[in-house]
Amino acid sequence: MEEGKNMTKAEFYEVWLKNFASDIPISDIKRYVKSTGNYLWHIFSWNLIPESRYQSGQKAKEAFDKADKRGSWYINWFKDDRAHQIVPELKNADCFDQFVEVYVVAKNFEWTYIKTHESECGPYFMKR
Repeated sequence: MEEGKNMTKAEFYEVWLKNFASDIPISDIKRYVKSTGNYLWHIFSWNLIPESRYQSGQKAKEAFDKADKRGSWYINWFKDDRAHQIVPELKNADCFDQFVEVYVVAKNFEWTYIKTHESECGPYFMKR
Protein backbone atom coordinates (compact mmCIF):
# COMPACT_ATOMS: atom_id res chain seq x y z
CA MET A 1 0.00 0.00 0.00
CA GLU A 2 1.31 3.44 -0.87
CA GLU A 3 2.02 5.56 2.16
CA GLY A 4 -0.46 8.33 1.29
CA LYS A 5 -3.40 6.05 0.52
CA ASN A 6 -6.53 6.89 2.48
CA MET A 7 -4.60 9.09 4.91
CA THR A 8 -6.62 11.52 6.93
CA LYS A 9 -5.41 15.10 7.15
CA ALA A 10 -4.13 14.48 10.71
CA GLU A 11 -2.23 11.34 9.61
CA PHE A 12 -0.81 13.15 6.58
CA TYR A 13 0.34 16.01 8.84
CA GLU A 14 2.25 13.68 11.18
CA VAL A 15 3.79 11.57 8.39
CA TRP A 16 4.83 14.74 6.56
CA LEU A 17 6.57 16.03 9.69
CA LYS A 18 8.27 12.68 10.26
CA ASN A 19 9.63 12.66 6.71
CA PHE A 20 10.59 16.30 6.19
CA ALA A 21 11.14 17.79 9.64
CA SER A 22 12.51 14.95 11.77
CA ASP A 23 15.80 16.75 12.41
CA ILE A 24 14.17 19.97 13.63
CA PRO A 25 14.00 20.30 17.42
CA ILE A 26 10.52 19.50 18.74
CA SER A 27 10.46 22.83 20.59
CA ASP A 28 10.79 24.63 17.21
CA ILE A 29 8.11 22.41 15.64
CA LYS A 30 5.74 23.22 18.51
CA ARG A 31 6.47 26.95 18.30
CA TYR A 32 6.65 27.54 14.54
CA VAL A 33 4.59 24.73 13.01
CA LYS A 34 2.10 23.20 15.43
CA SER A 35 1.01 26.35 17.26
CA THR A 36 -2.18 28.15 16.27
CA GLY A 37 -1.93 30.03 13.00
CA ASN A 38 1.11 28.15 11.73
CA TYR A 39 1.53 25.64 8.89
CA LEU A 40 3.81 22.81 7.83
CA TRP A 41 5.54 25.04 5.30
CA HIS A 42 6.77 27.27 8.09
CA ILE A 43 9.75 24.92 8.37
CA PHE A 44 10.90 26.81 5.26
CA SER A 45 9.67 30.34 5.96
CA TRP A 46 11.09 30.34 9.51
CA ASN A 47 14.41 28.96 8.19
CA LEU A 48 14.17 25.84 10.36
CA ILE A 49 15.76 23.97 7.44
CA PRO A 50 18.80 25.33 5.59
CA GLU A 51 17.93 26.83 2.21
CA SER A 52 20.41 24.43 0.61
CA ARG A 53 17.99 21.54 1.34
CA TYR A 54 15.00 22.87 -0.60
CA GLN A 55 13.99 25.06 -3.50
CA SER A 56 11.48 27.88 -3.57
CA GLY A 57 9.67 30.02 -6.11
CA GLN A 58 10.19 29.22 -9.79
CA LYS A 59 12.96 26.72 -9.01
CA ALA A 60 10.52 24.77 -6.83
CA LYS A 61 7.98 24.70 -9.66
CA GLU A 62 10.62 23.45 -12.10
CA ALA A 63 11.78 20.74 -9.68
CA PHE A 64 8.19 19.62 -9.15
CA ASP A 65 7.54 19.52 -12.90
CA LYS A 66 10.53 17.15 -13.28
CA ALA A 67 9.58 14.92 -10.33
CA ASP A 68 8.10 11.47 -10.83
CA LYS A 69 4.47 11.95 -9.87
CA ARG A 70 3.32 8.37 -10.40
CA GLY A 71 1.39 7.33 -7.32
CA SER A 72 1.78 10.72 -5.62
CA TRP A 73 -0.79 12.29 -3.29
CA TYR A 74 -2.11 15.74 -2.46
CA ILE A 75 -4.26 17.49 0.09
CA ASN A 76 -6.10 20.71 -0.65
CA TRP A 77 -5.43 21.85 2.92
CA PHE A 78 -8.43 24.09 3.58
CA LYS A 79 -10.97 21.78 1.90
CA ASP A 80 -9.91 18.15 2.21
CA ASP A 81 -10.10 15.75 5.13
CA ARG A 82 -8.16 13.02 3.27
CA ALA A 83 -5.33 12.74 0.77
CA HIS A 84 -6.17 12.27 -2.91
CA GLN A 85 -4.11 10.53 -5.54
CA ILE A 86 -2.86 12.83 -8.29
CA VAL A 87 -4.82 12.65 -11.51
CA PRO A 88 -3.34 13.32 -14.98
CA GLU A 89 -4.92 16.79 -15.06
CA LEU A 90 -2.60 17.80 -12.21
CA LYS A 91 0.59 17.15 -14.14
CA ASN A 92 2.62 20.27 -13.34
CA ALA A 93 3.04 23.07 -10.82
CA ASP A 94 0.88 25.53 -12.74
CA CYS A 95 -2.07 23.13 -12.39
CA PHE A 96 -1.85 23.51 -8.61
CA ASP A 97 -2.15 27.30 -8.80
CA GLN A 98 -5.93 26.78 -8.66
CA PHE A 99 -5.59 25.67 -5.02
CA VAL A 100 -5.28 28.12 -2.14
CA GLU A 101 -3.01 25.87 -0.05
CA VAL A 102 -1.95 22.44 -1.28
CA TYR A 103 0.54 19.83 -0.13
CA VAL A 104 1.79 17.26 -2.62
CA VAL A 105 3.99 14.27 -1.79
CA ALA A 106 5.57 11.39 -3.67
CA LYS A 107 3.94 8.02 -3.03
CA ASN A 108 6.65 7.21 -0.48
CA PHE A 109 7.12 10.78 0.79
CA GLU A 110 10.54 11.07 -0.87
CA TRP A 111 9.68 14.62 -2.01
CA THR A 112 7.10 17.30 -1.26
CA TYR A 113 5.76 20.30 -3.13
CA ILE A 114 3.79 22.99 -1.31
CA LYS A 115 1.85 25.86 -2.80
CA THR A 116 1.00 28.18 0.10
CA HIS A 117 -1.94 30.52 0.60
CA GLU A 118 0.50 33.44 0.84
CA SER A 119 1.66 34.63 -2.56
CA GLU A 120 4.99 35.92 -1.19
CA CYS A 121 5.85 32.52 0.38
CA GLY A 122 6.80 29.54 -1.74
CA PRO A 123 6.05 27.46 -3.48
CA TYR A 124 8.48 25.02 -1.92
CA PHE A 125 9.96 21.73 -3.16
CA MET A 126 12.09 19.42 -1.04
CA LYS A 127 13.54 15.94 -1.39
CA ARG A 128 14.43 13.84 1.63
